[in-house]
Amino acid sequence: MDRKEFLSQLGIGAAGLVLFGCMGGCEKDTVPAAPSNVNLTLDLTSTTYSKLLTPGQFAYTNNGIIVAQTKAGNYIAVSQYCTHQGVTVEYAATTDIFLCTAHGSEFTETGAVKKGPASSALKQYTVTKTGTNLVITG
Repeated sequence: MDRKEFLSQLGIGAAGLVLFGCMGGCEKDTVPAAPSNVNLTLDLTSTTYSKLLTPGQFAYTNNGIIVAQTKAGNYIAVSQYCTHQGVTVEYAATTDIFLCTAHGSEFTETGAVKKGPASSALKQYTVTKTGTNLVITG
């Protein structure tokens, strides 16, 4: 192998290592911890949470919780970050599940894993409606 060939092979190998490192850096290394010792009140008359008065709608709180009203009219709340790689989940009203749009994980209304790649549940919180407020604890 002459010098030109050697340098060419060295350059291709280095480029491959850089590309591999960049691709691995796109994944989240840690999943945010589910909030604990929660005692939160949401005002359903505020513009931020008024959509929760409609079945099938959902909202995120400022501390990592997703709250939804099911088609049946029940209020549910779970931690908002998928346990697979920490991507924010959404509520799919048509099927009453929480869905990670990044990799397809699905969670039941209680946060249990319905479909992976996630292997652990979302933390579930207790929701109580009192007048025009939702109280979330857990």
